[in-house]
Amino acid sequence: MSVTIGVLALQGDFTENIQVLQRLNDRSADKFKILDVRDRDSLSACDGLIIPGGESTSIGVVARDYGLIDALQSYVASGKPVWGICAGLILLSAKLTNSTTVSTTAANMQQPLIGGLSVLTHRNYFGHQNKSALRTIYIQHRNLQRTCTLSNNSHSSQKRLIESMSHFIRAPAIMKILDTSSVKELAFIYNDDDEKITCAVEQGSVLATAFHPEVTGNDAFWHQYFIGKVYTSLNRAYNVDALVSPIAMSTALQMTSPLYGLWSVKTAMPRMLQGGVIMDVVNAQQARIAEEAGACAVMALERIPADIKSDGGVARMSDPKLIREILQSVSIPVMAKSRIGHFGESKILQSLGVDCIDESEVLTAADEQYHIHKHPFGVPFVCGARDLGEALRRIAEGAAMIRLKGNAGTGNVMEAVRHARLTFDAIRKLQSMSDDEVYDYAKQIRAPVELVKITKQLRRLPVVTFAAGGIATPADVMLMMELGCDGVFVGSGIFKSGNP
Repeated sequence: MSVTIGVLALQGDFTENIQVLQRLNDRSADKFKILDVRDRDSLSACDGLIIPGGESTSIGVVARDYGLIDALQSYVASGKPVWGICAGLILLSAKLTNSTTVSTTAANMQQPLIGGLSVLTHRNYFGHQNKSALRTIYIQHRNLQRTCTLSNNSHSSQKRLIESMSHFIRAPAIMKILDTSSVKELAFIYNDDDEKITCAVEQGSVLATAFHPEVTGNDAFWHQYFIGKVYTSLNRAYNVDALVSPIAMSTALQMTSPLYGLWSVKTAMPRMLQGGVIMDVVNAQQARIAEEAGACAVMALERIPADIKSDGGVARMSDPKLIREILQSVSIPVMAKSRIGHFGESKILQSLGVDCIDESEVLTAADEQYHIHKHPFGVPFVCGARDLGEALRRIAEGAAMIRLKGNAGTGNVMEAVRHARLTFDAIRKLQSMSDDEVYDYAKQIRAPVELVKITKQLRRLPVVTFAAGGIATPADVMLMMELGCDGVFVGSGIFKSGNP
């Protein structure tokens, strides 16, 4: 009977975790089944479960609304192995805090929790996306019980402390181990004040990490470690051809740690939003409503697109005071819009601490010829596109996320569907092209040939792709997701509707 390992696929970067499991499965003597978990039946079929990175409030709200919280709690209590990554760590924690004074409990934060891990966890410990980074981690090798059996009988290093690295994306931190007799510290980091902070623990069958190995190069160490735990729980040997070592630190990280603003850091944050809804909001109250409803992020703006169109005049970035109020009101990522080509507005938005900047065609363009050169910025950008060529041009400029434009402010999904079909049909067309045809096609769509090659290889855009513009109902959301989008933007016009 095959072993089944599930990945909770309600929201977040579940796809990336599934891909790492598939890579390990391909080179393993023992094959296991990988399951996309979205309901009680699929959960009950799992011998082990990964709760991926994402937005913990979104995952928790969806799990609660679909009656999965008690099923997940029972699963953890059953003793089957569970691994919580970042948001998963938050959901598994016994207690939460949003402050270093450790004065806020999970109950009054209204965060749905699964529990089962005796730790106090600080949500968003490092702050907003401008503090996300690639960091050095120190793995306590003596606390890791490797349970993989090597087919060549070789042995791994037995160093007591191993230097490695991983991505911390709006990450939590474990502030206190509540049960020191059963919870083992597996890894730690040093923060900017040179204080030691726990970032990986294990308590019986429960494993939790504050970092993201699934987006850190080819780091499969932690996934292989978890697979070994699953096999051990079933009293079976996990036979592998090669025992994966912790990923070595990069040369740049050896010289400077942490590393902020890397392309891998900027593209990782949108991955955590996959499967989610980003809502336009015009005040802090709407932002809180969106978070409580399960939105994975909010877009702060003064006027909804429909009002911008009807009012006319020049539409600029939102008032910094409004953006600060929204930033202070929610724990989920906050985005804000900048005019096309207006790098001055974008620099102000970055200084305010927004998690992502939308170089938006909804606002009045500041430059008729050039978009912003986005690579020098430390936070990710999202840009609109109507087809594959436009999307790849924006990515070449530094966009870490693509928003299919649609027709904002209309409530009509037709344009969003047209842009999705143009983009995804072009990607499918790429698959049948020879190398010569790819070069010619890149010229036709006015896109960098290297990005066209990468898109062909990946069978999708190199960055996360959300739909926007006219998405007004749950049915519209389902339509766009089925067409191939990773998530959706929903306008704040929904707050004006008769049945929001």
